[in-house]
Amino acid sequence: MGVVNLALLLTGSLCFVAFSWGVKGHFRAAGAMPAGMRVISVLSLAGFLWFCARLAIGEPPRDWPLAALLFCLSLAVFLWAIQATRSTPPTLAFAADRPSLLMRHGPYRHVRHPFYLSYLLFWAGTGFSGPGLVPWMVPLAMLVVYTEAASREEQKFAESDLARAYDAYRATTGMFLPRPVAMIAGEALNTK
Repeated sequence: MGVVNLALLLTGSLCFVAFSWGVKGHFRAAGAMPAGMRVISVLSLAGFLWFCARLAIGEPPRDWPLAALLFCLSLAVFLWAIQATRSTPPTLAFAADRPSLLMRHGPYRHVRHPFYLSYLLFWAGTGFSGPGLVPWMVPLAMLVVYTEAASREEQKFAESDLARAYDAYRATTGMFLPRPVAMIAGEALNTK
């Protein structure tokens, strides 16, 4: 294994280990792990092992700088979200709890689902770590799964006492990507 592939393997592994720790060491779980979260865990492990195998036997990817950058961004967003939720950790994906708090600080000022954003940045990095479209199969599958998880969380907010506040939050804040124009317009309205 060459130096580039080893560096990608190490940075990708650091992300994966951090995410795995988050499941057990940060997020709250009420009872058994939700079925959707088990699906995420199995897909993630399989996708990560496939990524490792591709790096072990393949040539250095042409887009390795982009893959490395995405891994670093992924870890930075993840750690920022951990810091923002340290005192009130969120529940696991697909949990059936009722939301009792609306986060609007840290990365939540910019995106409604920063943890999912960090995971998607990681999976995009794995997509850029190989040639062609085949390495993008897992990232695309994970995009579908995380979009479903985020949509379910948003539905929980819509059915909670926080529905009105969450609607205002959604109007200015993107699901996975920031919406700068809407954020600026929302800030202007809040200062009047």
